[in-house]
Amino acid sequence: MPTSAPQHTADDPHAVTAAAAPVKAPRTELIRTTDMWQEEAWGYHDTLGEFRYATEWEAKRLSRVRLYAAKLQPGADEPVRAEAGTAVDLMTQFAGGPAGQAQIMDGLGTQLTVPGEGYLIVENINGIEKWSVRSIDEVRAGRGRYEVIDENSAASGYTWRPLSPDSMPPIRVWKPNKRYHHLADSPARAARSTMRELELVNRHIIAQYLSRLASAGVVLFPDEVTFPVREEFADAPDPFMAEWIEIAAEAIRTPGTAAGVVPIPMKVPAEYVDRIKHLDFTLKIDERIIEKRDSAIKRLASQLNVPPEVLLGMGDVNHWNAWISDETSLKVDVAPDAETICQAITTGYLQPRLKASGVEDWASWVVWYDMSELTLRPDRSDNAIKLYDRMEIGGAALRRETGFDESDKPSRDELKQQALKVIINTLPSGAPSALPLLTGQHIDVNTSQVTGPPASTAAEPAPAAAPAAETRDAPNAGEPPDSTAQARQTAAAARQERLVQQAQQLHAVRFATGKPPELLHPRLCQQHAYSCPFTHAALKLHSLPRPGTSGVYEARLDAFGRFTIGRHNPLLNVSGFFSTTTRSRDGYARR
Repeated sequence: MPTSAPQHTADDPHAVTAAAAPVKAPRTELIRTTDMWQEEAWGYHDTLGEFRYATEWEAKRLSRVRLYAAKLQPGADEPVRAEAGTAVDLMTQFAGGPAGQAQIMDGLGTQLTVPGEGYLIVENINGIEKWSVRSIDEVRAGRGRYEVIDENSAASGYTWRPLSPDSMPPIRVWKPNKRYHHLADSPARAARSTMRELELVNRHIIAQYLSRLASAGVVLFPDEVTFPVREEFADAPDPFMAEWIEIAAEAIRTPGTAAGVVPIPMKVPAEYVDRIKHLDFTLKIDERIIEKRDSAIKRLASQLNVPPEVLLGMGDVNHWNAWISDETSLKVDVAPDAETICQAITTGYLQPRLKASGVEDWASWVVWYDMSELTLRPDRSDNAIKLYDRMEIGGAALRRETGFDESDKPSRDELKQQALKVIINTLPSGAPSALPLLTGQHIDVNTSQVTGPPASTAAEPAPAAAPAAETRDAPNAGEPPDSTAQARQTAAAARQERLVQQAQQLHAVRFATGKPPELLHPRLCQQHAYSCPFTHAALKLHSLPRPGTSGVYEARLDAFGRFTIGRHNPLLNVSGFFSTTTRSRDGYARR
């Protein structure tokens, strides 16, 4: 059973003053009638394209605002969104769902922009709630009941029907006048003079074009001038005029032919040539009239609650300051209207329903809004990727800026698979041990085939001798085959684990003037410098990009196993590191 909105007392900490209130009794004096300025504003909404476009643009933005149930919390800047409960269920049913909510927000946006006020109607028809937004011209009170214009009437809006007895009272939503709070106000009220000027300018331009279509003027010929005519026009009252009209008609019937562009040749005595005149009755196009219209549009754009770029075009506004402009418009224009609508639905729908449902803290619940669908942010994905590669931001920030959420975060197993792929791509000698762990299938590979460095090519000379021979366990000749295979698998697993640790361990590069770059390995790589994934990743580079400042830089492998140089870190302790150096455009060689 719907109930009227609860009344807050002056001592109630949750009392909120807003331009939204249910009309409690069907009394005629409580229903607003249209003022003269509102009639004029509606007229411009119907006839002035610039004003209509700005109004629809603002209403469409409000339609993308999403409403939800929230609870007031002491010390919080905004109400806290609720995930479950009676209030959440009521807001889920509000207006029939997201599509109905969008229509309600769109309609209220138009009412607040044009006349500055409107009514939110909730009818209970056969147990089904029907929501609608009505202008003040569509609602009236009389004979002890509320009535609205019947939208299904064949009389096209002149038949009134009563609201059902168990429907909620109409909720008036309005922008208060700064002088008289009970009266409505809107930006259209102050912009009427500009809209009058713009409408007059548009009419003047149309009149100029229409005058050119109405008549081509008059051509004056002296009576003394005679012209030869064709035989078919000889019996006409004025043979020359008849032939002239026929030639013009032929040019209209066959546009694009020579008859339409070739002038009519005539011979007249020389003394009469300058006496043939063409009188033009059409209005001359005022070259400054377009400037006047542009000036009126600019003033109108500054008087309405929309960004000026909406009516003027983006011009030289780039992506960044377009976003700033839209962010400012959301806070200044959209948010106040959204808050007014939220308060109307809170006092007229949510809190009365919660109170009727027996919710004790019904006064703490409010309707609030989410403008995330309207928020436009600059594309920072490229910068985020670069900062992530330099270890200046974390994975959560990278996912946020590239359009992903935390549900896309890789698991430990997925990270392990990615690390194995990096080793396969960057470390050819590690592929035999990484493939079985990645595919889950045993691959019988003779380790002696990968014990030495790969053969050198012309483009990539073989590295020099390693600082220390890498240890490899060879099976004993007397061991049975099963024991040999098991030993190989154990060695491959240990090798794989070491490669993963090496790929994740921090490395560094030292740059010095006049010297080749030095790749600095941690102690973990002491006996395995050549098999280190960093070494093989560096071998694929022709040369390291030399930064502008000498010193020690962090080094890491990206998700694709590519060698990347991070930030300059002069405080990095590399006393326990050992180094390899690079050859010019040839990768690395041990030192």
